[in-house]
Amino acid sequence: MSGANASPTGRSHQEIHGGRVLEFARERRLDFRDVLDFSASINPLGPSPLVLERMREALERVRVYPDEFGGRLVGRLSEVLSVPRETILAGNGATDLLYFWTRTIRPRRAALLVPTFVECRKALESVGADVVPVQMEPDCRLPLITTDVDVVMLTNPNNPSGVYARPEQILDWISSLPQRAHVFVDEAFVEFTGQPSLASAIRSHAKLWILRSMTKFYAIPGLRLGYLIGSGVDALRPYREPWQVNVLAEVAGLAALDDVQHAEQSLKLVQRERLWIWKQLRELPAIRSFPTNANYFLARCGNDEALGRLQADLKAENALIRDCRGIEGLSGPYFRFAVRTRPENELLLAHLRRL
Repeated sequence: MSGANASPTGRSHQEIHGGRVLEFARERRLDFRDVLDFSASINPLGPSPLVLERMREALERVRVYPDEFGGRLVGRLSEVLSVPRETILAGNGATDLLYFWTRTIRPRRAALLVPTFVECRKALESVGADVVPVQMEPDCRLPLITTDVDVVMLTNPNNPSGVYARPEQILDWISSLPQRAHVFVDEAFVEFTGQPSLASAIRSHAKLWILRSMTKFYAIPGLRLGYLIGSGVDALRPYREPWQVNVLAEVAGLAALDDVQHAEQSLKLVQRERLWIWKQLRELPAIRSFPTNANYFLARCGNDEALGRLQADLKAENALIRDCRGIEGLSGPYFRFAVRTRPENELLLAHLRRL
């Protein structure tokens, strides 16, 4: 998963996010529910029925202001994660908090482990930081960083590869970093791994920051909801714009945390389908695929023409995958696709077998 691209920033293709279902549906005059979206890695079971029920009950609350900082949700997250509530900051999605943290910390020089989520570099560059890309190993082992930086940023599980590093691995790696460096870990997909978060480590690591998303696993990306964890959150709070969590998003977040059964069913489905898909992928000679701990797979076609043909064939059936050719740290016709239900996964595999 390496190779130099043509542009100075290592990006030779336009970076386009997945999840453009509404745009695709408008262009083709479809009901968005008829689009099969493998490009966004969202819980295939959708939101909990309890989430939808409580949102309907809360509709009249849109006439009043929400809490300034999502106090009820923060309190519940504190209980679930067993961290002090003053170490949690809720926001309008994880990306919102990524940009807020970056413009508040204002790093001068940052090491960015690539490949990674495309907004990480954009957030760092938005405050004028000198971004030093550090290429991950093919198995996404954490690399040695010797350059002098004040921020190190990474995704865990890695986005887009899905490889997960255990907390003890990351903490051991952190001990090798420059002491003055803030370490920012994006855990947007960690729930899908069934593995622990790094959240409890903030007690012993003052410059460790954990970014979490509630839109992926709980399937509410249209609401935008996320949170930041760190022992330094209280110092950032005075700089935070109020009312970033709307009343319906907070109600949805609380309901999602309450529905433990839906969460367990979702994780079981993803784990079962992930294993099944991996067995199928290993029998396909036309693509190179990579093992994952998350709810998505990274794969590579033989050439750009093959990837273009795959995308066109899928779009003809109103299905989308994530083109990864614009992701820094990847060179070649890479793509990513989400783990979905068995009938949906079978449709995608049928197209992959034709390559």
